[in-house]
Amino acid sequence: MAQPEQPPAKKQAKIPDHKSFKYPSEDEPFVRRLGSAVLAHWSALPDDVRAKLLAEALTVWDREYNIPQLAQKLEAFVKR
Repeated sequence: MAQPEQPPAKKQAKIPDHKSFKYPSEDEPFVRRLGSAVLAHWSALPDDVRAKLLAEALTVWDREYNIPQLAQKLEAFVKR
């Protein structure tokens, strides 16, 4: 009796180690200013760049590391 043909096993994609952007507290004014500059031009950014920035923002280290519903709050924030 022949065995039913099985599809080849999918190789598990290796997820690259993501290094989170971290900065000392004295650099916070620069981070805020750069973030403000990005937000000032948000509507002019291509959709793929916006998506990358939002995805990166979800993984960035922050002193307020436990924000419930972070993705939804970030999207609402940039829409304002």
